[in-house]
Amino acid sequence: MIKKKRWLTFFLAWIPGLGHMYLGFKKLGLEYMIGAILCIIFIPSMPSIFPFALAALWFYQLFDALQKAAWMKLSVEEHERMMFHPDAYSAPWSMGVPPMPSYPQEEVSPVWVGIGCVIAGFLLMVINVFPWLWRILVDMNIGTILLALALIGYGFRLLRKNTKV
Repeated sequence: MIKKKRWLTFFLAWIPGLGHMYLGFKKLGLEYMIGAILCIIFIPSMPSIFPFALAALWFYQLFDALQKAAWMKLSVEEHERMMFHPDAYSAPWSMGVPPMPSYPQEEVSPVWVGIGCVIAGFLLMVINVFPWLWRILVDMNIGTILLALALIGYGFRLLRKNTKV
């Protein structure tokens, strides 16, 4: 495993996805880049939602890249310690050998991606095909209402997932 510099990861992560690509997470980096580009493209159609989404995506990918860089550093140090100091343990197959740190993989469910695509497609259709309906929704501050509902739903999801209070 090649050592990656955390400071370089930090500066590269200022461009969404580039820090992940530097660390070797090419698919994830490309997903962040595409997400940022889509947010930038959709800003004119919904200026009250997509700048917030772009900022949230940017901060999340920045801190995620730094977390992955820290994990990689710990993993390399543990690997070197086990390679160059084998006398700390009696045998590599003994019960005293701690396992290598593994990075938790949180995969996005295709169901959520599908739901997001359906919602984005529906919004684009309403904006372009039914502009009068879109004006009514904008007058009702539908963006703020949808954002509030999304935050409330996410909060309930977190509370249901973590029952230890």
